[in-house]
Amino acid sequence: GDIYKATGSYGQGLTVSPLQMVNAINAVANRGRLVQPYIVSQIRYSDDIVEDFEPEVIREVISSGTAAQISAMMVNVVDSGHAAKAAVEGYYVAGKTGTAQVANPDTGRYFVDKTIHNFVGFAPNENPKFTMITKLDYPSAARYSADTAAPLFGEIAKFLLEYYQIPPNR
Repeated sequence: GDIYKATGSYGQGLTVSPLQMVNAINAVANRGRLVQPYIVSQIRYSDDIVEDFEPEVIREVISSGTAAQISAMMVNVVDSGHAAKAAVEGYYVAGKTGTAQVANPDTGRYFVDKTIHNFVGFAPNENPKFTMITKLDYPSAARYSADTAAPLFGEIAKFLLEYYQIPPNR
């Protein structure tokens, strides 16, 4: 109904899976190109046959210029915004917090004490090596994802950047 047009403008009433969210942000990381998600990069069969999987571009969904602008905004969220806890020293990290209220099916309203927190992003900004989401259902330690999912993202991102020996970009 019409209410979805109004509430959707500020993110209320929208539903996506974590994979859909990662795929959307991945299009920004890939300079506007939507890439078919895949999990396995290689299968080795017992008869020594090896099957490799490579990224497959589906289409361009936004221009590279628009992707660069969104990416810069996402870096600003981490560098100067409320998601500073997702930062990794020496790197430009792009990301966005999300704190969602949970609908109560019995009342048709939102639960007062239930939220879902996420942080989705990629690093390093200029030449991303990974896109990731951290998601917490019904966290109780803090009210907003900037204090729960964002620091978790930062910890995992730091590990990945060190593990894969990705040189700092700042």
